[in-house]
This record gives sequence, C-alpha cells and structure tokens, in this order.
Amino acid sequence: MERHIRRQVIKGSIAYGALFSLSFILHIIFAAKDFHTGFQIIAALITFMTFFVGILIIYFGKIKSYRVEVNRFAAFISVFLALGLGWAYAGMMMHWSIILWPFSTVLSHMIVEKLFLDEHHDLK
Repeated sequence: MERHIRRQVIKGSIAYGALFSLSFILHIIFAAKDFHTGFQIIAALITFMTFFVGILIIYFGKIKSYRVEVNRFAAFISVFLALGLGWAYAGMMMHWSIILWPFSTVLSHMIVEKLFLDEHHDLK
C-alpha cells in the first residue's frame, strides 16, 4: 500500500477507534446510572459500528483507493468485535447464538463490498 493510503487508513482507524471507545465508555456509564434510553441508543450505535467497520474507516479516513482491501481487513477486525457484541447480547453467558454475530458482520462487509466498493460502484 502506498504511504499516503496507509496514513489515511491509520487516520480512519484512529477516528473509528476513538468513537467506538467513547461509545463503549458511555454505554457503561448509562448502564450504571440506569439511563435506559441512552443505553439503548449507544448499544444500537455500537452494534452499527461493529457491522460496518470497513465503510466507517473508509469514510473517516477519506480513503479513495484500496477500499476493497481496507473493507476486507476491517471485516477481520469486526469478527472480534462481534464476538464481544454477541457475548453482551447473550447476557454475558455462553450461548450458541454468539457464533452468529461474527458471521453476520462478515456478511455485512461482503454486502457493502458488492454494493458500494466494487469497480462499478466505488463511491466516487
């Protein structure tokens, strides 16, 4: 990857990570304070961010090339985030449904790639 692209990917990843971290901290605070509506909004944001890591890094980094590669790398990252998300939605207990979350995030990244990032729809 070119040096310029790496810088954009790092910039997008830092922005994504900062927003995800802030959301995660807020969800803990809202849960502790029993702010149910705030917690639900933040939980939905965390879920959205887990399913769309790639396109968000591309957006935050203003990436114009290598978008498919960035999205595929982000899909790999989303697998680990999705395991945590599945654990949370399963009530922080082992449950068979946890395994569905990583598959769902990879599928969402594949759909984004086919609809928006291939050579015919490069979001230009």
